[in-house]
Amino acid sequence: MEKEQRKRWFRDFLRVLKYQPLSWHLARWQKTCSSSYQGEEQRVFRAPGPNYFHRWGWFLAPSKGKGPEEDRLEKPQLKGLKRAYHVFEKYLPIFTSFSFVVGVIVGKIIPKFAEGVDGAVSGFVNGYSTIAPIAIYFVLTPALIKIVGMPRGTNGKRFGFFAVGFLMRQRLATCFWACLFTTIAFGLPVYTSGSITLREAFSKSISTFVMMATHSNYFYAFYASFLTVPIALKIKWIRTTITKPTDWLESGGRLLVPIIPVFMIAIGSYVSHLDVNIADQIGSMEGLTLHPIKLFGLTVAPVGYGMVWIYLMGAFATAITCWVWHLVLIGYTKVKLGSHFSLKTYFTKYLPPIYPLLWATCSESLGMPLNLNLVKKYYPEIPPEVRRFCVGGGTTLSINGTMNCVFVLAAVVCQLLGIQLSLTQLFMMLPIVFLMGYGVPGMPGELILFGGPIVALLGLPPEMAKFFIAIYVGIQIGLPDSFRSATNSTDNCVSAHLMVEVYERKYASQPAVGGGGGGLQPVMGE
Repeated sequence: MEKEQRKRWFRDFLRVLKYQPLSWHLARWQKTCSSSYQGEEQRVFRAPGPNYFHRWGWFLAPSKGKGPEEDRLEKPQLKGLKRAYHVFEKYLPIFTSFSFVVGVIVGKIIPKFAEGVDGAVSGFVNGYSTIAPIAIYFVLTPALIKIVGMPRGTNGKRFGFFAVGFLMRQRLATCFWACLFTTIAFGLPVYTSGSITLREAFSKSISTFVMMATHSNYFYAFYASFLTVPIALKIKWIRTTITKPTDWLESGGRLLVPIIPVFMIAIGSYVSHLDVNIADQIGSMEGLTLHPIKLFGLTVAPVGYGMVWIYLMGAFATAITCWVWHLVLIGYTKVKLGSHFSLKTYFTKYLPPIYPLLWATCSESLGMPLNLNLVKKYYPEIPPEVRRFCVGGGTTLSINGTMNCVFVLAAVVCQLLGIQLSLTQLFMMLPIVFLMGYGVPGMPGELILFGGPIVALLGLPPEMAKFFIAIYVGIQIGLPDSFRSATNSTDNCVSAHLMVEVYERKYASQPAVGGGGGGLQPVMGE
């Protein structure tokens, strides 16, 4: 009897361990020992079984709240911290907005505090040209490995290529829309006044692009990434080493959530003092001053609180271009799918919980688990393959909000520094912005990676490039980041609807071809 009980006990252990986390197994085993094995058998197994796991359960069991068994193993202090964290996360948009206002007020009242923040930002800008190409390499390479390394000869492989192509066309359309919106909103000319003809304007922009492609550290990062991909696909340890930094970067973003209000205080202080800091630096250079910007006919000068208003105008322009793009995409989806896509469900059930989280955290990666859950809950007709690829992989492949923001803020900074910008130059920026979009991580402040390449493409002298990057880094953090991140992730839900029909008609019903394995490889488990 004792031998049979041990076999049954060990078999249950293996079965549970296969499908449940270790902490669930520990609690379940303890419960089984106290309820299922009665009499003499229970006394035989009590010493090596439940007593042992009860003694070590507090140390081994992580507090993830998987069920009532784990709740008994969770310390009361951790439960209190979890509740406080959930309350904080729920009202994070309010805390974030309030913190920004506090930062602006503190920056004006306590100049020393604002100067300290300015010093920290200046230190970051000084090391930017060295750090940014390295960051571009480590975030672009894993994305290319994921795309190129999809399994061959399967329906998932073919659908993967279709999905990537679909998102590429969508991103290209976004870039064209951003160029047109920026030109209209800021009243930009078709080509710079220094060029006599449109042909000469294109010729000058192309020559600048070629010069950047052969002399820029940022393009060297692209080339290194392209060369690394085939090697990483052949050698596993290289692939693992390359992908880990990005995984750590995105996973570590969760630790930033509780201190987002602190960052917003610093951002508010920095923005409130930005006019003084930049004006002092530029004022010492002959012929260079800060210029007012003009948005939809409204002109704001960068004096006093004018820099704050310029920052808010940049955020407002980002919000408008992102919202218009997203509404057009929703309208197109509704026309194409009809009753299969419910606007009521989208605006009343899906959007309210996901948009505030994305807006407050400025991170697509942090919002991805909730996004997957909401799409699965409210749109069960979307197959898991499509849902996981569009929502999971979309954090890198679909960043339409970021594409809009790059062009809008580039126009803001150019007007502020008196740099002539035209529609032609925006179109010439399009290829590099399009390509770099595949290398930005889903984390707050991702737009800083675009500053250097834009400076090189515009052909700015080194002294002007420093100020361009300083302002570009300053105004892209906070509210613009919030609006573009929210658009990035919510676009993925709409894109998943557009792909369902094609997936079911062309890929889901066809048998796998060639090599083993069927179906699309999931980007993220649920």
